[in-house]
Amino acid sequence: MKRMIFIIAVVLIFSSAAYGRTYKIAIVQWAGWSAANVADVKGFWKDRGIDVRVVVCADNVASQNLFKKKRVDIIFDMIGSAIGMFAEGFPVTIIAETDWSHGGDRIICREGSDSIQQLRGTAVGVYLNQPSVTYFLDRYLSTVGLKLSDVRIVEMETKALADNFIRGRFKAIVCYDPDAIRAEKEGGGKVVATSADYEGCIPEGMMVMDDVLKDIPQKDLSDIFRGWIKAVNWSLDRTNWEEYMKILNEHTFKDETPYSEKELGEMFDAVRIHNIKRLAERNHSAGGLMTYLKELRAFLKMNNQLKKDFNPDDIFNNRVIMEVLKSAGQ
Repeated sequence: MKRMIFIIAVVLIFSSAAYGRTYKIAIVQWAGWSAANVADVKGFWKDRGIDVRVVVCADNVASQNLFKKKRVDIIFDMIGSAIGMFAEGFPVTIIAETDWSHGGDRIICREGSDSIQQLRGTAVGVYLNQPSVTYFLDRYLSTVGLKLSDVRIVEMETKALADNFIRGRFKAIVCYDPDAIRAEKEGGGKVVATSADYEGCIPEGMMVMDDVLKDIPQKDLSDIFRGWIKAVNWSLDRTNWEEYMKILNEHTFKDETPYSEKELGEMFDAVRIHNIKRLAERNHSAGGLMTYLKELRAFLKMNNQLKKDFNPDDIFNNRVIMEVLKSAGQ
């Protein structure tokens, strides 16, 4: 009996050692981060001996609340949101850019040729009042002779945002799929700009609190990246589309009515998930992400919104992702 107890204890010890700890990763219902669901469902992280739990949140506000309270270890979010949280006093480190919105984020206005100029002095609804979204909005406003300061920003979660647009409360909103699609179809809205019009204006990726990052062994972080990359490659393989649609409906959009193949295809096409080559281009020390961070800082300073200054070199730690990419042949 004692021998049996000893054997069970040894098995438990080695099992615990194999998995170490459970890492919680927060995402929202967005196709761009669905590879996290793929890695979970297909066992790509488990195959590497690492235990990861994907927490799907209703919106960015909910996922950021979990992140700020350290109820999750890693969050997928827009890179500009990391700057917003940093300005709020949260010590955030960006560890990788993984994708960017390419049409999924939309500026939707009321129909009417004069509606754009009527935005001056009115409320514009956004799903997140952080630099990630306001930078995109400002890029569009500048093309119609307006500035960010010409409008009043109101933050709402995406479902409420679409509902209020449909009811006529807003003349314009910034929203993303699938609620952006609903606002357009049910609210008689007109899409006047999308994130595809300003390619790379809403980069997205993974971020961690500084003290949490210090406690994550480099091997574990490497395995998280490797599981993600394998899931991305699987997702981009069109021969997996039927199974991928099932994962999207049952996991990424689990709280929604199942979407049709056409709707899922539209949402997938509205984001650009980086393959290995693009990951290397965007994440190296003189790459696209660093350029974006410098441009974002200039935007905030010009609009008197640089609440807390930051150095792009200090807020972005690309060491592990670049080592992983290098070993992958980059």
